Amino acid sequence: MTGLRDPVRQNGWSISGLFVSMLLILNGCQGYQQSGSGTGQGYQWSSLYRQDIRTIAVPIFTNVDFSRGDEFALTKALIMQIEQRTPYKVVDREQADTILEGQITRVRKQTLSNNRQSGLPQEQLYTIRVDFTWKDLRTGKILVERRGFEQNATYYPTLGEGRSQAQLNTAEQLAVAIVQELEADW
Repeated sequence: MTGLRDPVRQNGWSISGLFVSMLLILNGCQGYQQSGSGTGQGYQWSSLYRQDIRTIAVPIFTNVDFSRGDEFALTKALIMQIEQRTPYKVVDREQADTILEGQITRVRKQTLSNNRQSGLPQEQLYTIRVDFTWKDLRTGKILVERRGFEQNATYYPTLGEGRSQAQLNTAEQLAVAIVQELEADW
């Protein structure tokens, strides 16, 4: 009976191999069960963000660079990212538990490549550097403080992307990075 093939082994799998694979998968998933107040084994599920904070104030970042408009784009992006990614509600300073304040210290535009025929910039890099502090207004404690925190984004003037598009892209990426810094310590 050499012409007959075992349908289970057709793709290189045997019943015992399939069984062993299933056991490994099921055994590996046991560590991801939420542990209760019982044994204390397994992983604990909790928020990435502090549970003792409900509200945050985000005043417009100051800007000591000659480039204008970056402070508005960054503050708007920060508010949007905080509302979307965190459990915190953005409110006025008078009602806030915490405040996120910052200053744009440098904005830089750098040419990465030029068009060989025309010499015009083909790819450019837009960088925003900030210093920021997240402070608990109830206790006065500094929760997070970063200096020289920067983010950049590329843009392509030859494709019609201008400085304003680069400014928005960089501000959005910087806002995401700042919000990630607001995560609770492990």
